[in-house]
Amino acid sequence: MPSYIRSIASVASFLALLSTTVPGRTQPSTAPHEAETVAMTQQARKLFREGVDAFAQSRWADARAAFLAALSLNPHYTIRGNLGAAELKLGRHRDAAEHLARYVREMAEDATSTAEERARGEAAYAAARAKVGTLVVRTKVDGARVFVDGILRGLTPLADPLFVEPGAHAISVEHEDYETKKMTVQLVAGAQIEDEVELGQRSAGAPPPKRPETTMAPLVRGAEKHARDPRTALLIGGAATAGAAAVAGVVFTVLANANASDAEEQRSLLRQEGGLDACKAPRAPARCTELKDAVAARYDFSNAAFWSFVGAGTVAIGTVVYGVVSRPPVNEQRVHVVPLVGSNGLGIGVRGGF
Repeated sequence: MPSYIRSIASVASFLALLSTTVPGRTQPSTAPHEAETVAMTQQARKLFREGVDAFAQSRWADARAAFLAALSLNPHYTIRGNLGAAELKLGRHRDAAEHLARYVREMAEDATSTAEERARGEAAYAAARAKVGTLVVRTKVDGARVFVDGILRGLTPLADPLFVEPGAHAISVEHEDYETKKMTVQLVAGAQIEDEVELGQRSAGAPPPKRPETTMAPLVRGAEKHARDPRTALLIGGAATAGAAAVAGVVFTVLANANASDAEEQRSLLRQEGGLDACKAPRAPARCTELKDAVAARYDFSNAAFWSFVGAGTVAIGTVVYGVVSRPPVNEQRVHVVPLVGSNGLGIGVRGGF
């Protein structure tokens, strides 16, 4: 087999092995669900920044809409507190009380929150509760459904109180294994009723209460875990590609040198056998064909090595440039929004955070 054909086969085998051993060539560095989480977190940051801007411009409805959208993507308590502040401005006191109640509870569990933040959150929470009625429902039965005016408001044990508009409300506590407990309460703004509900064991054979199936999302405390930034996958892929191209350039260079040596050897043998003019004859020796193949292979491999090194350098430079220009500014990476209550009324503040 001519040396040119043998060399091509060797390179093909090497590149096939290289494509299966270079990290990141066959498997993505970031799993699909991780990439989706990253996109959701980035979109949530964009939305709450829009909400902050709208709040600063007294566009309360726009601010609430932005914060609601951000909360649906990232249930961090700081977004929830910011949402409660906007709802207070809009007079949506029941919604504000619900969001601020959870905000205060989850902020207390965060060791990084400050005493000043907790005090301001408590003040905003108190302002909302002063406008609504508060209902604290307790029972020794876990998993009982608590309905207010026919609307499911949670499962026992309830993490936070229930908030209702001032007036009369129908309360129902239900469980498949217990008798349903119903009551009517009358609440005024700022008032609170605490009720320890005793549920009696349901008699054997009694049908359970008929209610449509309701699925509730579990309470999520704190921020979602941040998946690895997708730029990391691109940087790793770029480095791996540049490295593979550089290795291929070295291999092509070695093969070009080997074919150059083979061509020189064939020339020496032809000179000993009668000179290079024999290759011009109609019936040239077989060694002339081998010389021609070796020379052609040398030029082919030399060109391949040149372009491999050019490609490696281009990818390497592009990867470095991308890594520099795509790095997010430090002041935009993490933002923490907290409700504020001061002498000038309700507002919001921003510092480090989620």
